[in-house]
Amino acid sequence: MTSPKIAFLNRCYWPDVEATGQLLEQLCGALSSDWDITVVAGQPNKNLTGQEFVRRGQQKRDGVTIDRLPHTTLPKRSKVGRLINLLSFTWQTRRWGRRVPAAQSFDVIVSESDPFFLPIVAAPIARRMGAKFVVYTQDVYPDIAIGLGVIKEGTITRQIRQRLLAAYRQADRIVVLDDDMRDRLVGWGLPPEKFSIVPNWVDTEAIRPLEGTNPFRVAQDLDDRFVVMHSGNMGMSQRLEVLIDAACHPDWPEQAVVALVGDGARKSALQAYAAQKGAKHVRFIEYQPIERLTESLSAADLHVVSMDANIRGCLAPSKLYGILASGTPVMAITPDTFSIAREIQSHQVGRAVEPGSISQIVDYVRWCIKHPRELEASGENARRLAQAKYDRKISCQQFADVLNSVCDREHSDQQPSSTPETYSETQ
Repeated sequence: MTSPKIAFLNRCYWPDVEATGQLLEQLCGALSSDWDITVVAGQPNKNLTGQEFVRRGQQKRDGVTIDRLPHTTLPKRSKVGRLINLLSFTWQTRRWGRRVPAAQSFDVIVSESDPFFLPIVAAPIARRMGAKFVVYTQDVYPDIAIGLGVIKEGTITRQIRQRLLAAYRQADRIVVLDDDMRDRLVGWGLPPEKFSIVPNWVDTEAIRPLEGTNPFRVAQDLDDRFVVMHSGNMGMSQRLEVLIDAACHPDWPEQAVVALVGDGARKSALQAYAAQKGAKHVRFIEYQPIERLTESLSAADLHVVSMDANIRGCLAPSKLYGILASGTPVMAITPDTFSIAREIQSHQVGRAVEPGSISQIVDYVRWCIKHPRELEASGENARRLAQAKYDRKISCQQFADVLNSVCDREHSDQQPSSTPETYSETQ
């Protein structure tokens, strides 16, 4: 029996290290035994592994066909350059949809949100092919840009939202990451029954609590410290200045250190801010390859997940799932009404503190140091939650169920297949 054909459209894919590409690679690997999968991708921003790849045209990897499109690759540090790159990829995707022969059409087109206006061109591609259309969104634009103060609500943003809304209405299903994201898009005027919630995930067999001496702590001279860690992207949505302010507060515990691990658009500004403040309790550490991710995540005594108060339902921080898998408690710097805060507190894996509240951050760090048994119990709860709800096999099967439902296929009980180890960069 011929497997149904599905095309995922997303700029980011292997060998790129960005989060959406890593997740999509794992998802496609899990689905490839039941589906004939093509990924229509762009040029990678970061190829840390140095693996060779076909820059233009098709190649096969781990049972997945990659159709790599040419487009501009101007430096990301330029806002104009980034926009040109995204528009260029979107235009090339539109051309791809027009040149696919009718005999090679797909049964399902899945449009992700990199770039965010991709569903606008994906909807007519699916319609032309007579394919089912699924929108798989990792973030909600233009709302996130408005919430972060990058742009103001106005004629242009309303037009963008209306164009996206028209594409979303054509979708047979919209897959979102949590109920906050669903509620935001329902607020646009979309029916709740159009949505399926499939959270992002972690491989709990690959990321696990580390027993005994932690080489990462030793190498970073953290062995005698209480480590408050933020691991992943340092962008605008995290508002990490408050962590630096907390570490400079007079009541900050002497043995506690803030470790900011990773990279991102705001890293240089954060380093300058820390230097200006004379933040002796703050350290910046480079991204770690996935083979060391268990070490780096387990090196923390307390992990931080931070979201700007104005972007509820615009994204869901993928870093949470690796943190939970490492068996580490979490401090969420978010309003307690956010989905992530409710999840953390209801499962007793940590605490939410209000964005911008230096005193709440300092007080919770001091409480954690004074209550090691309670902190250990929170870490155990975190590991159980990751295994029960956010394991890769669970989420990938949920996505498979969505596709089977859209295509009226019978449920597949086959377990998702394994995927290769790669570098990982999270939101």
